[in-house]
Amino acid sequence: MAKGPLDGVLLVDKPEGPTSHDVVAVARRALGVKRIGHAGTLDPMATGLLVLMIGRATRLATFLSGMDKTYRGTLRLGIATDTYDRDGTPSGPPRPVTVDERTVGAAFERFQGTVTQVPPVYSAKKVHGTPMYRLARRHKPVSPVPATVTFRRLLFLGLSGTDVAFESQVSAGTYLRSFAHDLGELLACGAHLYSLRRIAAGPFTVEGALTPDELAAQGFGSSSRVTPMEDIPLDIPTLVLTTAGTHAIRHGRPCGLNEVATPRPPLPPGRCRLKGPEGSLVGIGEVQLPTPSEARPLIRPQIVFTG
Repeated sequence: MAKGPLDGVLLVDKPEGPTSHDVVAVARRALGVKRIGHAGTLDPMATGLLVLMIGRATRLATFLSGMDKTYRGTLRLGIATDTYDRDGTPSGPPRPVTVDERTVGAAFERFQGTVTQVPPVYSAKKVHGTPMYRLARRHKPVSPVPATVTFRRLLFLGLSGTDVAFESQVSAGTYLRSFAHDLGELLACGAHLYSLRRIAAGPFTVEGALTPDELAAQGFGSSSRVTPMEDIPLDIPTLVLTTAGTHAIRHGRPCGLNEVATPRPPLPPGRCRLKGPEGSLVGIGEVQLPTPSEARPLIRPQIVFTG
């Protein structure tokens, strides 16, 4: 059977050890597709869900990479490291740990909601176009820029010896290595991230995801597990256009609300998924209400998928 263009999302359960790029390389070989990316890096020590974007789905990176991520993990008290995780070099000798569950639980509350976080020096965040970890490895001075992140849910699951178990749902760009380090500083005993597993990204969950070994063994057969473009959940409304509206959007032109088959107006302003009469994904657009310079409401294309 001839292989047609492959576009969509594939869920992979990354084991400990390989980089996210390593997993992408496995998918490229298995599927015979070069254009594959992922919607959020996992460090080599971390396991769990990688959302792979295949073919035209890479153009949805803004949506898919911006999804909240949910993790379960363990941090270890008593030792801080330069990378903020167990792969790093201890920043000093072990420190005594005298905290109890009540103290740790109270410290967790300090991180709930929106907070300012300094990313680890050993991270892919860029300074003047260069990833910070490269500068750090060259022993060059690095000044991480604080970022605003959100802990939508942060659960303290228990204290066993010096190990703290937790679960968290966080905004994109949140470093749980920094959370572990900052919690250790707050508790005055130091800490580092010991284990981490991503269990969800937006509406996607790790249950049923393919391992890289399964992906390699199944080869192109694993394409049956790819969620097609039309079915990728993006958490935005879907509009079905008329033939005329589809033609306008595919040629990069705005269309009027009278060229929307369903739902009927009025439509809320903002981004939307645009489908043609036959159900194929035409693009991503934005409903714009009347303004002084534009008398009628329009749907302006932002991303257009041809064919």
